Order: sequence, then C-alpha cells, then structure tokens
Amino acid sequence: MNIYKSSIPDRIIPQTNAYSLVVSNPNSVKDSYPIFTDALTKRVITFGEWKRDTRRWATGLQSLGFKRGDVVALFSFNQVDYSITMFGPILLGGIATTVNSAYTADELAFQLKDSDASVIVTHPELLPVAIEGAKKVGLPLSKVFLYGNKEVDGFKPYSATFPPENIAEDLLAPVEDLNGQAAIETTALICYSSGTTGKSKGVELTHYNLISNVMQITAMDSNNMHENVALAVLPMYHVYGNQLHLIYGVYNGIKTVVLQKFNPVDFLKVIQEYKIVSLSLVPPQILMLVKAPIVDQYDLSSLRFITSGAAPCSRELSMALLKKFPKIQFRQGYGMSELSPVSHIGFYHKIVHGSIGRILPNQEIRLVDPETGKDVGVGERGEIWVRGPNVMKGYRNNIKATKDTIDSEGWLHTGDIATVDMDGNFFIVDRLKELIKYKGFQVAPAELEALLLDHPLIIDAAVVGIENKEQATEVPLAFVVKAPGEGQALTEKDIQDYVASNVAAHKKLRGGVRFIEVIPKSAAGKILRRELRVLLQEPIMAKL
Repeated sequence: MNIYKSSIPDRIIPQTNAYSLVVSNPNSVKDSYPIFTDALTKRVITFGEWKRDTRRWATGLQSLGFKRGDVVALFSFNQVDYSITMFGPILLGGIATTVNSAYTADELAFQLKDSDASVIVTHPELLPVAIEGAKKVGLPLSKVFLYGNKEVDGFKPYSATFPPENIAEDLLAPVEDLNGQAAIETTALICYSSGTTGKSKGVELTHYNLISNVMQITAMDSNNMHENVALAVLPMYHVYGNQLHLIYGVYNGIKTVVLQKFNPVDFLKVIQEYKIVSLSLVPPQILMLVKAPIVDQYDLSSLRFITSGAAPCSRELSMALLKKFPKIQFRQGYGMSELSPVSHIGFYHKIVHGSIGRILPNQEIRLVDPETGKDVGVGERGEIWVRGPNVMKGYRNNIKATKDTIDSEGWLHTGDIATVDMDGNFFIVDRLKELIKYKGFQVAPAELEALLLDHPLIIDAAVVGIENKEQATEVPLAFVVKAPGEGQALTEKDIQDYVASNVAAHKKLRGGVRFIEVIPKSAAGKILRRELRVLLQEPIMAKL
C-alpha cells in the first residue's frame, strides 16, 4: 500500500460545535469589523452583529419548537445574511440544508422530504416555488420565512422570529455542547450532490468534518489572509462557496463582499469599487476574465489572489490568466461535497499549471488502479482514495450509496483518476463516474435519461457530457431514439424545450440532441458511453 501525506504537519482539530469554532476569532477581529457587505445594497453586517443575530435566529427557531437534529432548508440566491440563517440551527445542534436556487418545485420537494426539513428560509423571488415545494411534502406554510425585511403575501421575514434587540445575552439560545464524540457524530450541514443513479444524494457533514476542513485549508494559507477583501460570487448553496466564505471566511475574519448572482458587469464593477483582493472562482469565470472584451473597461488592479475549483482548470487557461494579470497569484483546488469539500489545494507562491495542488494535512491519499485494485506509483494513473477527518459521515437515508463510496477501512473512493509527480503535485486526468460538470455544477446523466424516457415519443435515450471550449465547461448532450410513427416528427428543439421545462437551468441540454437508431449497450444493459462519444465526429456548439 502506497499512502501519500501532506508536506504540511497535521493540525489539531478541535472537537466542538462548528459555531464555537467560527467565533473563536484566532485573528482577534473586533466586533465592529465588517465581516459581510452586500455588494449592491451596501448593507453591512459586523462581526458583533453576526454573532448576536445568529443567536437571535437560533432563539427564534426555538420559539417555533425547533430542537437538536431538526433541519432548516435555505432556498435562496446569495444573501449577505445567508450564514446567519445557516449557523442559527447549527449552533442549536440542528442542521442546515442548502438548496440550489434554480430548483423546480419537484426538485425542492425531493430535498425537503429527503432531508426532513421542517423550516424553509427563501428569497421573495423564489417564494412561489417554495410554497409549491412545501405543499408537496406537507410542510406547514407557517414555517416558510423570507430573507429581507418585508412581509410578502402574509409570509414574514425570518427576523420576525427574533427576540427584542435589547434582550440580555444570557436569555438568548445557548450554544449546544458538542464536545468530543458528539462533534464527530452530529450532522451540521446537508449538501446535495448528484449521483450516477439520478436523484441527488444528501451529503451529511458533521461539525467535526467542517471544522477539520477549515483547519486544513488554513494550514495551507499565509498568516495574513484575513487581511484580504474577498468577493463571494460562488453560490452559497454550493459547498465550495459555502465552506470558503461562510465557514473558513468567518473563522479567519475575512472581509467578504457578497454578490447575489453572477453577471459579468456587476462582478467587474464590484471588484473595482470594493478593491477586491481575493476571488474564488470556477473555470468559466476565469475564462471570462481572460477573453471577454468588457474586462478591459474596469480597474482590476487590486486583485492579488485567485483560487479555481469545482471543475478542472486547464494549464492553458491558468497560463493565459497570469499572462493577462501578471500580479495575480493563482492556485487550483480539488475536492467534492463528500470531503467537506477540499482535499487538495495549490500554494499561491508555487504555481504548477494544470495541477489540482497538494494534499491538505491530516489526510491519507492513495492512487489505486481501478482495474487491478493495486496502488500505483509516481506518474501512473490511479483513482484518488481519501481517508481523513474531512470525509463525510455518509449519505442521508442511503446506506448502500455510503458503502459504495466509503469502504470498510474508511477510504472514500472519489471516482476521479489522477497522477502525482515527484514533488507531490496531483493532476486530474479522467473520471470514472459519469457525472457531467457544467460550470462546477453536477448533472447526472441518469436523471436526464429518466426524464427523456418519460416522453411518450422517445423510446430510448442516453446522455453524455461534451466539452465546450468557449465556455470552458462540459455540457449535456442527448442521444435519442424516436418512437416510430408520430415520434418521427420530434425535433431537437422539441426535446430541449421539454427538458428545460422540467429541470433546473444547469441541467439543460446545452450540448444539443443527436438522433440515433439504437443506444449501444453491454450484455448487462449498461449504456456504452464511450461508443456514443465515438459517434461525435465534430464538437457541438453549446446553446446559451
């Protein structure tokens, strides 16, 4: 067995409530420090206000009958107070589950039911979807609350549950004692990650998981990272943005400017106006910085650090970024929701283009040949296996999927194929699993295939991911077998519109549709996706 470990010494991982870790304040940030700022409304939340309002929200939850182990679903775009709504239940020993803001009512209902959520906090724009989703699972509408400070159609802001602002500190909800084994066993956050079987799986991350990853990432950073001004443009419902901005960021006292949604103009304006120093991005956003003409209209000279994650960033793209912005230091990271989420990250001062970086401390890593089950050496291809305190507790209500992912010795099998060089830099070269990564979001082919097969004029279908170089991402493409007779009139647009009307935006068939006589399958009935890719003689331009 060949086990790789970090060159950075292991860190002590506190076994406590994640809220207690976040407010431990290692950088001695003052209560008056602006920990979060809304980029567009200019609303500021100081560190002192953050701590107090989080406990007031926890107190409000208790008044609703919320108790340890109960779940709050957060269904919203980025909000300056998103972390308050997340840590309120967490400090009580409850759970937050973050929901993709693009979800349909059916997708929301699935997550509400699977997570057993009893309270929803949503954005006013998403209220109709939240109401429909809540009704589908029997969640009382009296437990649906809003971000913002206005009542909408009888639905109140979550802050309406707060006790009076001048309430004595000792009358606020106390932080649940989760010292020792309780921190290791108690779920704090449930993020949903698509699987090759179609439906999303609830990744249960414990207090200890989240704390471990905070300490691991902090160990890879310089001592003055907390002096940076960061821009939170990644979706906070996604574990990448969630950990870096809402957990790691608050713990390290990083001043974070929050942008509700990504669009190039607001993104660039905010960097210029707030003199943003640090960005955490996905490759399509980096591609925009490199190629979009509009970028040259803004002063981005304050930028010093860019981290890329959620999907591979090519050597060519990172080199082009540094050619255009030579003062920027760049690094790439790797992980997955099941790893809280980071297992590898690069050093800003030692860039290796195309590499996902080096191993974080407190972990063991193996590279295993998926054919032979034997460990491979330097320069050889193997599946990344991870064992460490950041490995998830398991999948919610899915023992089989958990056992399929984490073996009896505690190794999590990532499904990603990588190599490692003599210096300990890892490089992703392939993926065992069939998930499509569209701009960092996971799309399960099986989910789209099931939807297509539900169409009365489609008799078989298969979905694969194809690369779209212009957008630096994968996009889903469907192979479809039409039903005889009436089905022959089906067009590519008909099928794309059908899928688009039933799924979140990131699952659309942007790669297009190919009509085929028969879907190639193995004797066991498994779709032979490699044969399908052979049929793709030329790239398909993605549709925006």
